Amino acid sequence: MSVMDTALRESLKSLRLSGMLETLDARLAQAHGGELGHLDFLQVLCQDEITRRETVAFQRRLQRAKFEQQVTLEEFDFTASSKLPAAQIRDLGALRWLHAGESVILFGPDVINGFSCEFGVLARQNVD
Repeated sequence: MSVMDTALRESLKSLRLSGMLETLDARLAQAHGGELGHLDFLQVLCQDEITRRETVAFQRRLQRAKFEQQVTLEEFDFTASSKLPAAQIRDLGALRWLHAGESVILFGPDVINGFSCEFGVLARQNVD
């Protein structure tokens, strides 16, 4: 490791850019291999940092939500109740309504045939 690499790593630590720090070696290898130009290198490192921050923020929101159980739509057992509209729930999960700037209101009983249904839609994108 050169003095320059050490200085860069220390700068990234001071600036709290751990996403960049985690992927720096792989990105440097790509740049040295000719896969990335200067601007591409910087852009990819910035995207690595953005991805890390979004992931950390998402995990923080999940913890604050205090869900009893975390299940993705792919893992959810729709056969537990025949009254659960699986197609409609999957459609909501696709978030087309969010990208179209529409709102969704969910209403109905909390319990369907003794099955407690908590439905939360967590969108990673910020909507202006």
